[in-house]
Amino acid sequence: MKDFEALKSIWHDQIALPKVSHKDVLKNLRKTRNGLASKLLLEMMGMAIAIAVLIYVWIKIPFFMWTTHLAMIIFISCCIYYILAIVSNYLKINDDKLLDKPECYINYLKKYKEERYIFNTRKYALYSIFFTAGFILYFIEISYLTSLVITLLVILFTFLWIGLCYFVLMRIYIKREEGKLEEMIQNLERLHKQFEDSDQYS
Repeated sequence: MKDFEALKSIWHDQIALPKVSHKDVLKNLRKTRNGLASKLLLEMMGMAIAIAVLIYVWIKIPFFMWTTHLAMIIFISCCIYYILAIVSNYLKINDDKLLDKPECYINYLKKYKEERYIFNTRKYALYSIFFTAGFILYFIEISYLTSLVITLLVILFTFLWIGLCYFVLMRIYIKREEGKLEEMIQNLERLHKQFEDSDQYS
């Protein structure tokens, strides 16, 4: 009897998740999606400006060493690669074709989330390695033009900045993006479960 009363108490104390509105879910989904898309758009614009600046510097400054020219090629190639990857991700997050199919869209978002995680970790690590190699090549000529102290300070600052971006800022970026994508997925899963439950009891 005591066990039954305890079970009854637990049953009554449980708080059911409030039902979510289809319109509210779609509204929040679009809002979150637009926020993610806007960030990608800003990244694209930033990289496009970086390419323009690099090309301008390459044309205007008479570099003498082949290592510097190779460094500029690496920098520009990295920026172009990043833009192409961001364009692909931007088009995927803005895809509206599956909004009326929650289950398909959930799977689509899970795949997108996995692809973004791979891009932000493995591919970004490779991107950082190439960018670092570019700086090493670039600093060869800089070392001939400036004093040893200034060269070392510039090298230290550059590698501290690369380390900060890779080990701190990128992890914060990944955590925020993953959180927003997971929120979208969970809301859609709740909505999909509601549809399933209503179909069972109808």
